[in-house]
Amino acid sequence: MRTALFSLMLILPVSSVQASEPQPYEMPRTEVVPIQDSGADRQYELYIKLPEDYADNPDTKYPVIYTTDAVVHMDMLSGATEFLMPDVILVGISYQKDFGDEWPHASRFRDYTVTAFDNPEYQARFQAGQAGHHLDFIRNEVMPYVESTYRTDPRENTYFGYSLGAAFGAYTLLARPDTFKNYILGSPAFSQRGLQYIDELEAETALRQDTANVNVFVSLGELEESEVEEVGHFMRVLRRRDRSDITLMGLEIIEGSNHSTAFPETVVRAVRWLFDRSSKPDQYLGQIPPGSTPERFAPGLVSTEHWEYGGTFSPDMKEFYFLKDGGTEQTSFIVFKYQDNQWQETVISPRVGQPFISPDGQTMHLGKRYMDRVEGGWSERRELGGELENFPIMRLTASSQGTYVFDEFTRDGDGLLRYSRLVDGNREAPKPFGEAINSGTYNGHPFIAPDESYIIWDSKRDGGFGDSDIYISFRRSDGTWGDAINLGDRVNTDAWEASPSVTPDGKYLFFNRNIGSDAYENVDIYWVDAQVIEDLKPAN
Repeated sequence: MRTALFSLMLILPVSSVQASEPQPYEMPRTEVVPIQDSGADRQYELYIKLPEDYADNPDTKYPVIYTTDAVVHMDMLSGATEFLMPDVILVGISYQKDFGDEWPHASRFRDYTVTAFDNPEYQARFQAGQAGHHLDFIRNEVMPYVESTYRTDPRENTYFGYSLGAAFGAYTLLARPDTFKNYILGSPAFSQRGLQYIDELEAETALRQDTANVNVFVSLGELEESEVEEVGHFMRVLRRRDRSDITLMGLEIIEGSNHSTAFPETVVRAVRWLFDRSSKPDQYLGQIPPGSTPERFAPGLVSTEHWEYGGTFSPDMKEFYFLKDGGTEQTSFIVFKYQDNQWQETVISPRVGQPFISPDGQTMHLGKRYMDRVEGGWSERRELGGELENFPIMRLTASSQGTYVFDEFTRDGDGLLRYSRLVDGNREAPKPFGEAINSGTYNGHPFIAPDESYIIWDSKRDGGFGDSDIYISFRRSDGTWGDAINLGDRVNTDAWEASPSVTPDGKYLFFNRNIGSDAYENVDIYWVDAQVIEDLKPAN
């Protein structure tokens, strides 16, 4: 349709244009919204462009691309996304409108930089080094406004920055990586002091064991000789710890281009990269993701009329492991791997413990046993050892900080959920959770969020919907755990629901449900939008 319309426009006769007073051009479906940085009493504007079908799809949530230097970037981003990613919301953040300098873009030297200028005159004029404050403004005022006003998918936010704006994006990536899911950093302009700050900032986040789970695109013009060393150093900073939580595309070189001429090609290549990431058929075994109503996962492929249990993806989402009986007496350990542009099923072995892969992708836990990632696959199964050998573990999951959370099998079903932290490289003795979690007549199959912000598990207790239900407890700011919250009738039924987990990308809640007439006759794997968890988070 867009191609036909474009062709029609080309053949319209010039004589059809009537003489009249020239009118200013306005970008279609775009509005300008004033917004104030209340923390510093500064006035900005947001340029917001909505997809063409936004009004026709009231139930659809859209990814958002945020960009700084909006007056420069919006035109190019609008053109590139119109054909490559039409179903995206663009949000451009202007320069400060009331900065008071003769240069309309003067505030960028303050808002996008992490260190002060060496020149006292420039520093007095531009007040450089306030990137931290500008990031707070974006996180605390810009993004909440956009997400409360428009139908957005906050889990698919992208940042686009070029030059000094890309340096600001690099700072955001390391200071507050959870701000965006995707970072596009075109020809980042680092000063020597700014790059040193970035280097030290990465070391601080490594000490805090911060995790990002983000995707990063970095580009550079082939003729940008003065920036090669700085950008190369930045790339080494991102790679030096072999971080599994950052998916880093190799440095994209824009051939035959300098800092100015590399910009248009950077926009096109970056949007194409973003489109490829969002539309690959390799995601979720090629299944159409569910909404707020749980659906059987991969019916006929994974979920059948038999017994399938304990599905888990690897962090790169290229492997899916589960247990399956297939109508036979022997249960098998199955993996689907994405290879040669298709998902391929392999039987690994007879039944093992319920699989769970650690957030760094290097360990597969199988109850009280585990396997390490080795070249070409996994090692032989090993025992966890130590005090963990004293527990008949059904399911063990681990956080990014190495904390184990596990259950125990007992004949009367009164086992406790326990945790074991990793402190200074040493594993603590397992401890039971408090009464907020260990209540009711049964608790099992826990999952701890990678950042330890919540635990979900199945339990039988008063007030449930029938058999075991899925519950969640959020971690409070003081480190204690809140009361167990039933996930409600969007997830739980009068049937048996159990073994919840969240996909490594944080988008979907997986769990098991028995839909057979007899106990555990037909157990299927279900999935649902993980927004069900966000909706239950306490206000504070």
